[in-house]
Amino acid sequence: MMKKLLLGLVALIAIFAIAGCGTEKPKDSADKAVLGYSEIMAYGVSDSMAATGMTKAQEEQIQEAVIGDLLKAFAKFPLNDANVEDITATYITKMKAAMQIKTKIKTDDAEHPVVEVTANVLDQAGAAKLAETNEDIIALGVVLGTLQANGYTVEQFKQDPDFQKATLECIENYINEFPLKMGQTYECKCEIVKGDDGKMYWAPVDVEGLKKFVNGL
Repeated sequence: MMKKLLLGLVALIAIFAIAGCGTEKPKDSADKAVLGYSEIMAYGVSDSMAATGMTKAQEEQIQEAVIGDLLKAFAKFPLNDANVEDITATYITKMKAAMQIKTKIKTDDAEHPVVEVTANVLDQAGAAKLAETNEDIIALGVVLGTLQANGYTVEQFKQDPDFQKATLECIENYINEFPLKMGQTYECKCEIVKGDDGKMYWAPVDVEGLKKFVNGL
């Protein structure tokens, strides 16, 4: 399901800023800006968004793209709306802690500095295999099949507190087993862009490349 995240995000970010000109330099460093881009593209939240120059509305648009896809993915399980939101929050918290995204200046250039991004990224192939072999997910499928064969409906599943609790525990155990590729690195070349506030900011030259890296694609 992770491969479907952030579709169209590159185009969305592209309209947020126009190429900068002149001699004005960004207030925040390139590595801090890249950290903001990396985190919001990975799991929809970041404490470094001010360094990107995006407005609050623009930040929320990206969050809706990222978190919205996560909500849709977890909504495929027989969970009520509140629990879909809870397990999505659990996933985001888990990935934020597990990925440990870090950035540092590798090449300090006045126009095109290079930022090295280090992260533990999701192993997409391993995650796909886990979905097919995870004992909790398999057990959940068996229980669902049995109950449905005895006349239970999806709405009954969503209203049954015991079933909801068991399903949440099952999915959380599944999330905790997500495989990661540890200590991966990516070199992100940056450029100066102008934000909607008229100020200059650093931004990745290749947003698509950074997006693929943080999402393990």
